[in-house]
Amino acid sequence: LVVAWFGSDLRSGQCQIRPKVEGAGRETSGMTWTVGPVTREDAEVVSQLNGRPAYGGTPCDASVLAAIRDLKARGLRVVLYPFILMDIPPDNSLPDPYGGARQAAFPWRGRIRPGGALATDVATFTGTAAPADFSRAGDVIGYAGPDEWSYRRFVLHHAHLAEAAGGVDAFLIGSEMRGLTLAHAGGGSYPFVTALKNLATAVRSVLRPQTRVSYAADWSEYGAHQPAGGELRFPLDPLWADPAISMVAIDNYMPLSDARGRETDNPLDVAALRGAIRGGEYFDWYYA
Repeated sequence: LVVAWFGSDLRSGQCQIRPKVEGAGRETSGMTWTVGPVTREDAEVVSQLNGRPAYGGTPCDASVLAAIRDLKARGLRVVLYPFILMDIPPDNSLPDPYGGARQAAFPWRGRIRPGGALATDVATFTGTAAPADFSRAGDVIGYAGPDEWSYRRFVLHHAHLAEAAGGVDAFLIGSEMRGLTLAHAGGGSYPFVTALKNLATAVRSVLRPQTRVSYAADWSEYGAHQPAGGELRFPLDPLWADPAISMVAIDNYMPLSDARGRETDNPLDVAALRGAIRGGEYFDWYYA
């Protein structure tokens, strides 16, 4: 279950992560939009593109809780996946940490990177929100911590949501943050990986023991990193080895089978699909 909040800047020291809505004046029935202490009137509105919202807004806490409970009632196992969408419109005037005239429009979250002093930027982005800064009163998640829209506040809010819903099977503390996880401070130090380890411990203290916790790596950050100087490092290994982490997780979007030459086939032919999957592409052979 993917639940999105929105990042504001590719420079980690300036990036805030907060829930947003599609419109400030909407009336709803059945439930009222709130995310933690943020009401619709207080929330920022997502950018417009061609006169329409560029993104769907953040689902309210009540709808996330209802979705988790419904999925569990259907006998499905639930992974709660806090997700960052970058709400940076095409006409922005933000300095680009990659050297462009402006930051790319609606970029991938993996492009968030330190824009200044590495340790300071990572600390600012991560924040200091702690599990004890949150409260649960029934289905309402309260917050009384530092005045920050930080990465820790974002993730810990969802950990408390998971518990308010009666628990989930697995929980991700992030995904595809390669611009930060590969930011090397020298001597084998990767400050954001250390921050993820600390966050995993904090999340583990909120969730019930049987909930599995991990970070979903992009394929480009999962393995080795070779910073300047010829070193060969494995930045995420300390995170994977941390006692709070239950499993190695990698986002993987491979096709199930090769459709070349079969474009006119019935896409709903289950027998043909099963045969193609058994054909071994990607695990037994691949095209050169």
